[in-house]
Amino acid sequence: MAGNNEAKILRQISGLERLASEVLEKKRRLRPRRPIVIEFSGSPKSGKTSCISSLDIFLRRNKFRTVVLTERASVCPIENKFDPLFNVWTGCGSLNQLSELISREARSVDIIILDRGFFDSLCWFEWQRNHRYLRADDYNCFVGFFTSPRFRMMIDLVLLFEASPEVSIDREYRNLLTRREGSIMRKNVLESYKEACREAVKKYSNIFRAIHRYDTSNQDQNEVSYSVTKKVLDTLNEVADEKIGYVDISAISSVHDTIFRYSEIKKHISSSMNFDYRDRVENNKSLIQFIPIAVVKDTHSKRFLAGRKALKATSSLSPERDRVLLYFGGHVREEDKTLFENPTELSVLKQCLYREVKEEIGLDVDSDEPNPLCVWVRDGTKSDNHLAVVFVVEKDFDYMKFQIDDEEFVRYEKKGTPGTEIVSEETIIDNYRELDSWSRNIMENVFKIGPSPERKKSAQGSLI
Repeated sequence: MAGNNEAKILRQISGLERLASEVLEKKRRLRPRRPIVIEFSGSPKSGKTSCISSLDIFLRRNKFRTVVLTERASVCPIENKFDPLFNVWTGCGSLNQLSELISREARSVDIIILDRGFFDSLCWFEWQRNHRYLRADDYNCFVGFFTSPRFRMMIDLVLLFEASPEVSIDREYRNLLTRREGSIMRKNVLESYKEACREAVKKYSNIFRAIHRYDTSNQDQNEVSYSVTKKVLDTLNEVADEKIGYVDISAISSVHDTIFRYSEIKKHISSSMNFDYRDRVENNKSLIQFIPIAVVKDTHSKRFLAGRKALKATSSLSPERDRVLLYFGGHVREEDKTLFENPTELSVLKQCLYREVKEEIGLDVDSDEPNPLCVWVRDGTKSDNHLAVVFVVEKDFDYMKFQIDDEEFVRYEKKGTPGTEIVSEETIIDNYRELDSWSRNIMENVFKIGPSPERKKSAQGSLI
């Protein structure tokens, strides 16, 4: 029997290692912009710490770059664990660590493992509200803060561990020379907390990307670790090989103009947008992809933020290759839709816009435009299968600071190669031929910026 179990474990390890190798190769080739973030949450003594340790060792030995953010409860200076401020402190502590890591090292880490994050805080808020430790108005404010989209979008997977109170208590005292109860390690508290976790899953499962529950009461630790590791590798694979939004070109074939309003295609997007792996969509000429883009303009002048894509970030057939872009943005991903309980297609497009611009240049953008402009250039290039949804975002350039993604954009100072910087209306006109087709259409039709017919013929040189 022992030999059979060992053989089974070895087969599982071999399968996981093959999957890990495939995922790692895909991740290095496709260069996703961010790590995946896994939060471990749930009952005390349910096996979280052991599983985190097993997962971290496996990933590191298979050449993934991981960071484990340890739970903050053990270092919280607030002694009363039932005090809502204890929960606020630990939740904010996890959020502080995660925000710092993602803002500074998003490209250099593959996986962030969060030992009790802000979903765990939501579970405790449920418990505290049920037991009258938390007033209704505070509860609503705290929950609203931790479930804001910009925080939830950082979490890819929540793993909620559960165990029966009897099992948790047995594990707690198994190697201790005491049988005195702690404030949390009591049967009635553990049972009511377990119920609060179930309530949290029901309330928030539609607004977090994925929540998976594991009851470890009667499970072997190796079985749990295998299941969790497989789920994490599958999630990493999905993030690396992203699914993007599309509709059949036939659905909007009645549109003949290059420039038109979103209202003309709104009903087709609402009823027809699907998601599939990027390679499949890009290679299917009967599909059209939607690209929300932000034109970042100075509030007080006709100055714009321009950028040039790095060669490694564009294919040889891309209309953006070796061109100056007066916009930032990218493909709608499936993850943009999963952040909303009842999303409209426009809200998904705006979430994509926010995420893409934040990832590319570090700017927070927002738009209340209800009917944005669309640009569909049909010139026999890849533009035929890409439709830009244009949002004009005004910023006061005197107070604006942007951060360039070196994997996507060329910096100005690198060997004198033109890069990303602010350009004036005059500079755009003088070097009009350097713009890509979307930028030219936007400048002419939205801002009435463009060279005279004579200057169009003679325009030359580098834009920046």
